[in-house]
Amino acid sequence: MSYLIPFTEFGQYILFSLLAGHVVLLFVPENKRPSTFISKPVLLLCTLGIIVCTFAPILQAVLYYKNRIGLLSATVSVITSFQIGRAWIFLCLFSMFLWVTIYVNGSKFFRAQWLLLMIFAIGNAGHAASLAFWPGILAHTIHFLAMTIWVGVLLNVGWFSRDRDKWPDFLRWFSPLAMGCFIIIVISGFFLMFFVMKSGQYLNSWQVPYGRILLLKHISIIPVLAFAFINRFLSKNSTNLSNFNPRTWLRAESIILLIVFFCTGVLGNLSPPHEVSSGFSTAAKPTWIDWLLAKNILPFSKVELAPTVPSAILMLISLLFLSLILLSFKKTSVAFAIVFAFSFILTIYLGLMFSVTITI
Repeated sequence: MSYLIPFTEFGQYILFSLLAGHVVLLFVPENKRPSTFISKPVLLLCTLGIIVCTFAPILQAVLYYKNRIGLLSATVSVITSFQIGRAWIFLCLFSMFLWVTIYVNGSKFFRAQWLLLMIFAIGNAGHAASLAFWPGILAHTIHFLAMTIWVGVLLNVGWFSRDRDKWPDFLRWFSPLAMGCFIIIVISGFFLMFFVMKSGQYLNSWQVPYGRILLLKHISIIPVLAFAFINRFLSKNSTNLSNFNPRTWLRAESIILLIVFFCTGVLGNLSPPHEVSSGFSTAAKPTWIDWLLAKNILPFSKVELAPTVPSAILMLISLLFLSLILLSFKKTSVAFAIVFAFSFILTIYLGLMFSVTITI
């Protein structure tokens, strides 16, 4: 069951993003955006899909306790006594209100209201809320809201738009919106990170899987910014060309952002650094394979950056891949740019992993 949770969380993020992008575009005049269309059945299924995806962590907790107190008692206890269970009840309630509003073609203001309350319920069920209730809820809610708005508009316009008309008008309001969302994501992300690890312990967190996935999440944002630069600035002068389709580059940006979503989903299923110190292995000093897999790390060890020749070469190669993303605009297909983005993430991650040393 634990292996399924990251995928259900990933699905949850996509469904929330589709709904968030749909609602945001309802507030934008039609002459300021490309025409987009998501059918009502799809929107209704997104709403129901959120209920199913968010139930997966609750099911995991129920299965954990059922052998001790029985299936029925475990289900009632988790849903009524656990914070994640109570948040899920409210999420279901607001989801059904949103479902009805969409079904009857209700007001965009009601759609926004129910969606915001659903996102607030997600923040209430987050790990940060269990550590510091109101600060954790607000940080998680704001972080999640900004991310779903950014990705949601990209998904709706990139994958469900019917034309490329009004593209300059679209970029005129979306560029500052995306920049604002990014700034909010960074600030709220720092707050969330400091809930689960002490200040100055970022490098030491690489000793455990949580820290590695968090690093991958942060690394993945860099090529997103490269695609954002292409979509906001380089594509402006190309929209009038008959052979240029700006939607493909928005799709590329959304694909890399989905990597960030998947890493976030995996993080939700891993123990934060402050919970795993007692579980460190006391095995011999780890080999480089053990280090890459976050295994056999010495207890109370300290991570320091000590670049080597291989790590320096890998870092230079990663910068080459990053520059190739920008150079691929107008030179090659967008598929190559996506490959370069994946290559950048892999090489810079390996470069960082090969540039660390462990001291006790």
